[in-house]
Order: sequence, then C-alpha cells, then structure tokens
Amino acid sequence: MMDYDLININVNELVGQRIQKKRKELGYTGAHIADKLGISQQQFSRYERGLNKIDLSYLVTLAVYLRTPIYWFFEDCFHAEEETEDRHTSQCIYFMAESTPDVIF
Repeated sequence: MMDYDLININVNELVGQRIQKKRKELGYTGAHIADKLGISQQQFSRYERGLNKIDLSYLVTLAVYLRTPIYWFFEDCFHAEEETEDRHTSQCIYFMAESTPDVIF
C-alpha cells in the first residue's frame, strides 16, 4: 500500500499545465477552449493554473477535442510521484550510510 503522506504533488496544477501545453501546441486560445466547454475564459484560466479542480466531464471533452488520450493529462503526476519516492529512498540510504560505522575487512 502506498503511503500518501510521502507524496506532495498538486494534481490540479500538473493537469492544468498539461492542458495549457496541449492547447498551445494546437494553437488554440483559452477563450476558444472555454467556449467549447461552455464556461467562462476566467474559469478555464483557473483550471490551467491549477487554482480550481477541473470537472472530469470537462477533461473528457478536452481530451476528445484536443485528440489526446486522457491519461496524457496525468503523466506528470506519476513522474512527480516517482521522483518523490526516489528522493525518499535516497534520504533513507544516506541516513543508513551516515549511521552505520565503517566496517574494515
């Protein structure tokens, strides 16, 4: 089981950054995408900046409209998790190395 206390990621921000990246790659404005979703440009901007959680139905609509698999929007979340786990492992190894006396054979 995963210890969620060790994971310190902002999913809303990471997903929002991915939305913005794909939108810009395809040359769409925030206002254009907001219009497709039926929301205000200000609300869409809040999604991109990670200030608000994007509704899953909007994310599915975006994935279809931007011709992008929905999992693509979450890829950075998993990379951040792996980096957090790697950092924790490194800290444990460092602690063990520092607290273990040198052994001479």
